[in-house]
Amino acid sequence: MTTLLCFSSFINRTIIKATLEMETALAVGSRLSLEPTGTDMPVLKDPNGRPFIPGSSIKGVVRFQAERILRTWNRPPHFWACDPFGEPCVPEKSRDGRKGKEELWEESKPSDAVFAQMVFEASCTACRLFGSPWFAGRVAFKDACLTNADVLPIVTQIRDGVGIDRDLGAARTGVKYDFETVVPGARFGLEILAENLEDWELGFLLTVLRFWEEGGIAIGGKTTRGPGWGRLKDLTVQQVGAENLLDYLQTRQMATREVGSLIQAFQEWLKKQEAGHA
Repeated sequence: MTTLLCFSSFINRTIIKATLEMETALAVGSRLSLEPTGTDMPVLKDPNGRPFIPGSSIKGVVRFQAERILRTWNRPPHFWACDPFGEPCVPEKSRDGRKGKEELWEESKPSDAVFAQMVFEASCTACRLFGSPWFAGRVAFKDACLTNADVLPIVTQIRDGVGIDRDLGAARTGVKYDFETVVPGARFGLEILAENLEDWELGFLLTVLRFWEEGGIAIGGKTTRGPGWGRLKDLTVQQVGAENLLDYLQTRQMATREVGSLIQAFQEWLKKQEAGHA
């Protein structure tokens, strides 16, 4: 797919919705409380005082899991992930055998469209989906709001923490603190918007989310101590394409896509890449 189709034209928009049900507490902390008797690490809350999970946190854990899978197969140039803290897929200047942005620009002059296409083709799968310094991401993550506050006995609770002396392996004097968590059983509504993704790309994204459906992805802070673990439930995929865009604008109805068929499309595409790589 060309950059013109990815960003300048409407091909499709896909909305993935799910409910994240927390099995353990959730610690998505903000800055120190301004209240004199407040906790050291309060959870993020909206103007109505309800906890929420920022879209940036959701995007972070999903992209992290996606990059792990991409590096496992590692089939450049079609299916791979760069190391943004080491060797990015498109560096500023040429290095390690990779053409840099400056070199690509010199080769593509005077066409901006050719330059954009060359950068896009040199970008890894993760950067094409989630964004890079050169391109916006085609997958957006909304803030996830608490949906069942009315049925929870309490919404948040305060937990105690203590700093550990790494030499002694015991509690360190004077480093006690507390932090706020959302209680287990809280449900958050997740919504992901994907622009102009091919079926195999949607299938790959849904494959990553399947780990979350199985309870294998944690979110928030202090996840190694217990908080942050939950499962995605009631996942649905709806899509509007260029062929039914007019109907959507009139009726607001979107076609439902089968999750299994999209994952199968990804599997078939990956098999073709494997055969070509062999």
